[in-house]
Amino acid sequence: MADNTLLAGRYRLESRLGRGGMADVWRARDEFLGRTVAVKEVRLPSGLDEDRRADFCERFLREARAAAALPHPSIITVHDVLRQDGRPWIVMDLIDGPSLEGVRAERGPLPPRKVAEIGLQLLDALCLAHERGILHRDVKPANVLLSGDRAILTDFGIAVLSGDVRLTSVEGIVGSPGYMAPERLQDGHGAGPSSDLWALGATLYTLVEGRHPFERQSALAMLGAVLTEDVPPPRLAGPLGPVLVAMMNRNPHLRPVPAEIRRAFQAAAGIAPVSPPVFQPSPPAGGGFPSTVPGSTVTPSGRRRRGPLIVGTALVLAAAAGLGFVLLRPGDAPPVSVAPSPSATLAAAPDPCGLLTAEQASELVSGSKASAKGADTCSWGDLDLKVRFLPPQGGQPPEETAKKTFAFMRRQATSSAGTSADPISTVVKSAPRDLPGLGEEAFAQDTTLTGSFASTRSVLSARSGRLILQVEYGGESATVRNAQDITLKAARYAMQNITS
Repeated sequence: MADNTLLAGRYRLESRLGRGGMADVWRARDEFLGRTVAVKEVRLPSGLDEDRRADFCERFLREARAAAALPHPSIITVHDVLRQDGRPWIVMDLIDGPSLEGVRAERGPLPPRKVAEIGLQLLDALCLAHERGILHRDVKPANVLLSGDRAILTDFGIAVLSGDVRLTSVEGIVGSPGYMAPERLQDGHGAGPSSDLWALGATLYTLVEGRHPFERQSALAMLGAVLTEDVPPPRLAGPLGPVLVAMMNRNPHLRPVPAEIRRAFQAAAGIAPVSPPVFQPSPPAGGGFPSTVPGSTVTPSGRRRRGPLIVGTALVLAAAAGLGFVLLRPGDAPPVSVAPSPSATLAAAPDPCGLLTAEQASELVSGSKASAKGADTCSWGDLDLKVRFLPPQGGQPPEETAKKTFAFMRRQATSSAGTSADPISTVVKSAPRDLPGLGEEAFAQDTTLTGSFASTRSVLSARSGRLILQVEYGGESATVRNAQDITLKAARYAMQNITS
């Protein structure tokens, strides 16, 4: 595209302001309103056929329009979204200030108080987006612009492409490796609100320390560090240090909730006379709980994307494009009966693929064979079982750690209950239902997606001693009652088989 090009008969391109991996940004003149704007020209990967290009353009435009409806001073204002020459374009406010990446490169580490103020603005922006069922998926310093003292988050539309498995390839990584949470790299379908907050923690750590927490000489080495290493203790963060480390816990269920993060940021910024919460240290290597908080991301097809991290001459990353994270409890949920709790005296975590016999699996999901998805997860078609023994943390007994982790999972499930809608679908997430008698404590939560991509999914979480079991089932053909029945039967069988 050249200077002086006229888009949609209205926006005249004046000069290119910058070029990124997936887009160019232009200064343009809105000739209809007589104002200067920024126009982002999205470049789709080469080699796509016409149908796939059209599909990506349409999905991108839907996401950008949804983000445009987010009224927040720390979210870029989008004026128009259009398609021209087979590519999507976004017209938005022109911010004359630098990006946080540019500020870091020029000034080095920023004062903790200033970083805490930036953190509060971005946290509130992300919470609003999450309430509307929108994930950013690419929070990083380069995607935050400064306008005076205001931090402004950009690139919601670009992020949906970065999270699409069909846009990743052996030629390279689509996305920002140092700002992708471990669960996104582990299973390829772990993107959720907690993943955005992990990236926010990495962004603020980078600003206050002047370096990325997992800075390495190559992207591959950085990815390995994110997956396997604890966050290095900050040296310059002062009162921000504990909350930043907690936000980047490899276990998404042990990360603080937004209210705790906000309180810590307020204390570090000196704008609230409160004591920040006390955060426990991260678990030892290998202690991260897989996947997302209860009620995993639902993709437009109604199925979760799965895929391991493949390392070699090529790197393939698979991540899900989430439509929503809040759902409503169906009024006709059937009563359930549950089995007694198994013994909590196991010495080690059981093999997840041994939790169901072949006969039991055939009864639940006929024709599906067990497929290991890492050391603690096994799948039978659309049925997933995840099991883990929680390690000691902060000197606490393992069972106490498991209790606190389970309580956090329950709070996250409760806070996410509700309804969310986008231009083509409505997502509903039930309030968690307690299931007395299954283990020492258990609850279930149901997700329904209505509209063009209808689907249903149920997630059951149960704890016995230091063991936490998660069972998940659903898809396009599932009903709420069917999904509830299958997850409950699978959990009952698994608990029985653990002690047999």
